[in-house]
Amino acid sequence: MIKSPFLLFILLLFTTIHLSLQGAHIYAGTFEIMNENSQKLLDVADASIENGAKINQFHRTRGLNQRWDLYYEGWYLNGQAFSLISVHSGMAIDNPGGSTEAGTQMQQFTYHGGENQLFVLKAASDGSVYLQNVASELYLDIQSASQDDRTPLIQSRWTWGIRERWYFVPAVIY
Repeated sequence: MIKSPFLLFILLLFTTIHLSLQGAHIYAGTFEIMNENSQKLLDVADASIENGAKINQFHRTRGLNQRWDLYYEGWYLNGQAFSLISVHSGMAIDNPGGSTEAGTQMQQFTYHGGENQLFVLKAASDGSVYLQNVASELYLDIQSASQDDRTPLIQSRWTWGIRERWYFVPAVIY
């Protein structure tokens, strides 16, 4: 039992702050997201603004379809989860239907904050991160570790491979 009114106030304050951050959608910056293996950027295919447009990798074009706003969404899967929102379309990277199948290609879709649009960033020892989808608990990956443009962004089981590692490069104005 807490007898001090001050301690009770502090406890309630921190509990309120923590609860208010769950699902808070707090802007954390704008980035280009580069795959460590291919050195290519996440890209909305053909700069589409349509729901369901595929996400792939592509060489740097400096297009807004290769820039992503990062939003803090709360604590999931023992880590801090974020949504990744395309600067050009305002849509989120989305695991279609919350699929739990390895090999599912990611798409962009209107942001709704569901677990299929949330990713936990897990640090690798070299400064890159792994991106784990909250709904499927699978990791973002480049299909077949390809280094080709237009290769799909998929989800896969964690292999600790460099094709699953990503760098968040602060976007600059060109």
